[in-house]
Amino acid sequence: MDRVTEGLLKTWVGNHGVTLADESEQFEHFVNFIVLSRHHNQQFTVDDYSCGSGGTQGIDGFALSINNELIANIEELEDALKGTHSIESAITIVQSKRSPSFDLGDFGTFVDAAHWLLTKATPPHGKLKAQHEMLKRLFDESARFVANPICRMYYVTTGTWTNPAPFASKISDTIERLEQSNLFSRIDIHSWGTKEIQSNWRAIDSATEVTIQFDQRTTLPDMQGIQEAYLGVLPGVEFVKLVTDEDGDIRRTLFFDNVRDFQGDNDVNRDILNTLNSDAADKFCVLNNGVTVVARDLKPTGNRFTLKDFQIVNGCQTSYILHRNTASLDGVFVPFRLIIASDEDVANSIARATNNQSPVTPENLMALSLLQRRIENYFDSFDDSDGHRIYYERRSKQWFGSTQVRGTWRVITLRNLMQSFASLYLRIPHTAARYYGDLRGRVGSEVFAERHHPAYYYSAAYAFCKLDHFFRSGAVDRELKPTRYHLLAGLRTLHTKSIKPDSVESNEKKAETACSSFNKLIWNDQEYLKAIARCEKVLRDLAEGREITRDFGRTRDFTDQYLKALLAS
Repeated sequence: MDRVTEGLLKTWVGNHGVTLADESEQFEHFVNFIVLSRHHNQQFTVDDYSCGSGGTQGIDGFALSINNELIANIEELEDALKGTHSIESAITIVQSKRSPSFDLGDFGTFVDAAHWLLTKATPPHGKLKAQHEMLKRLFDESARFVANPICRMYYVTTGTWTNPAPFASKISDTIERLEQSNLFSRIDIHSWGTKEIQSNWRAIDSATEVTIQFDQRTTLPDMQGIQEAYLGVLPGVEFVKLVTDEDGDIRRTLFFDNVRDFQGDNDVNRDILNTLNSDAADKFCVLNNGVTVVARDLKPTGNRFTLKDFQIVNGCQTSYILHRNTASLDGVFVPFRLIIASDEDVANSIARATNNQSPVTPENLMALSLLQRRIENYFDSFDDSDGHRIYYERRSKQWFGSTQVRGTWRVITLRNLMQSFASLYLRIPHTAARYYGDLRGRVGSEVFAERHHPAYYYSAAYAFCKLDHFFRSGAVDRELKPTRYHLLAGLRTLHTKSIKPDSVESNEKKAETACSSFNKLIWNDQEYLKAIARCEKVLRDLAEGREITRDFGRTRDFTDQYLKALLAS
């Protein structure tokens, strides 16, 4: 491994707390992290998508996404499939080798194993049973597909990729075999060496920068908190440049300030598409509400505008439809509002205002709520120097690439915060782990209620992040990871000596008092691990020698039995 790649690997391993894994496993996880970060803008635990350890031949990483949300297990998949909404999906399969060369035999083993996993009635290896089950369940819902899934394969080594003829032939043959299955709308097979590893690693942290020709515009008056603002119409072909990456895919990361993701084949989107494909296409700019873009920086040169670090805060549906119909954009103009604002509060207010003009569910706006900002500000009140700092990612990739974050294990997502809060204080780890859809129904009443003081959310976040760090470092057996929410519930139960849900205070003094002693426990690694060891013993006793899987502890009755046994111990 060359010195630059080795340095990147060491940095990543240090930040992620992967201290006990051997270098081969570290490299596999590192590559999986880069590959998935290339396509997904959410914070994720790479362990959930790594499957190379334990003798799985040919495949080191597997990820399934539904409507661009990564799905870690069959329970999350069932949750994502609830309802009747349309489905867009992608499957990513990875094989990593530290070898400084590209071995055709290894590559053949990889693509053949992937082909088997994707098309056969049984998995190619017992360790891939869960992944095979997820694929089967996905295709059960094929009637709801907007298009068949995208299939991506990545074969990665530390060598130099030169696209030799035998590899090109094997790639072509694999694509042809998969096309014959009629299961996929697109099949991409990538081979990476050190050059590709390094460039894609750097691209994760790089702000998006795109140049467009913006001729027909007017400058808006000066406004407080806004450096510049423009209103006009943009040719469809120019607009598509903003939302298209180097592979021709849509830049999904542009939409995480937009409160709603692409809604698929609904009435509104059919109307947009019908307009593009009708005699009224030249009237698109007066029939469509247009797009609002907020950028952190702008470099204008005449009518050529270079936007850097920008987000589409309104117009996600229009963006997707235009991207999918680039051949129909001659003579099409898009209403376009461009705002240059470096102040995050201003950007949030624009996102909220533009999205409130059409029906949005309360959960869609959750990340922009006042409570969420209070929670984030409370987290920010802790100092880095004492090791108690946690970073709240209420918006996707909010802290991605930030030099401020010391250790990525310290970042918690909105989803994980909701799950850990429910496990600790409501004592419902079975719901947090398996029935996230049900948990979302409690938002505003039992979870993320405006009356709640943020101190409780800080404690929940730190407890979750520290436990995740223990799993990554090997301080807690990874076999127990399916029970992590039960471990959190047990931790709080041992502290309060009660299985009853906590009363969550709104008064600052009462909240701080209620959380301070618990914080002392979770800040002390030795005491935290002692408590986890007690929880582990009870869980293993209840397992009675059975393997601890994601089906373990799935009911309210089990939770009650576990917590009572824990107190009795």
